[in-house]
Amino acid sequence: MGKKRGGGPGGMGDLGGMMGMLQKAQEQAEKMKQRMEEQLRDKTVEGSTGGGMVTVVATGGLEVRSVKIDPSLLSAGEKDMLEDLVASAVNVALKKAKALQEEAQQSELGSMLGGMGGGGGMPDLGKLFGGM
Repeated sequence: MGKKRGGGPGGMGDLGGMMGMLQKAQEQAEKMKQRMEEQLRDKTVEGSTGGGMVTVVATGGLEVRSVKIDPSLLSAGEKDMLEDLVASAVNVALKKAKALQEEAQQSELGSMLGGMGGGGGMPDLGKLFGGM
């Protein structure tokens, strides 16, 4: 009465081909993640508080590399204030590092999808999976 849909046994179509494309996309995403993590480990951001009296340097991998404290804070005997400034500077640096991560993710995604030419600003995901 009509054409059989799917073209394969049980109407499954090219399920194996689709699974292969999904696996390939997953592998590309994993490579992209590894490449991005490597790049972020080498980039640093700086967070300062107290007018630069406390400065923290962190990596894009959210690792604190250094803490610098103005010597005048040590001699002032302001332990509570110093602790607050250090905590605040760490938070500023980590917030910047997270922004760096988001920027790197967007850049990687853009390069992965770039030139795919979908309409209305949307990428043509079919081309991403081999010109479906």
